[in-house]
Amino acid sequence: MAKHSWNTLADYLSVHEKTLRFYHKFMEVPKLYTYSVTTEFEHNLNCSGIIVRTYRNTRIRLDIRKVIEVDPSNARRPRARTFDYTYSANIANGPKLFRYCSPHDDFEREGSAPHHSHHHRHDFTKGKEKITLLGKDEWPHVGEFFEEVLRQF
Repeated sequence: MAKHSWNTLADYLSVHEKTLRFYHKFMEVPKLYTYSVTTEFEHNLNCSGIIVRTYRNTRIRLDIRKVIEVDPSNARRPRARTFDYTYSANIANGPKLFRYCSPHDDFEREGSAPHHSHHHRHDFTKGKEKITLLGKDEWPHVGEFFEEVLRQF
């Protein structure tokens, strides 16, 4: 089964909330997602301004934005999967570190990547922003994003 395949909407939302609650212990002020319904077929899940203390005690700001594709064909158990996302990490009140993105329209500037990550210039890397192309199912789950930030910085 693919890493980012369909799930029931209830399970999709539950997994995201449990993951965020697991990482509350690293947050200066625990935060939850805001959830909104755009249309029957599109919902939004966002959590902005999360300040975490990493394993090295670095303050990092995280922002998570997801657009959820919903298949409501089974009214009792609608299905959901991530359609569009951005996970970003910045030094708290400072420069960008990196972000993961789903496909988007400015592909000419960014190399027509289906999924990709941007690594910005900062103390941990040298040179300009580096864009890494990711395979269709290689982008991280939110928990993997948290772990990467907590370990790397």
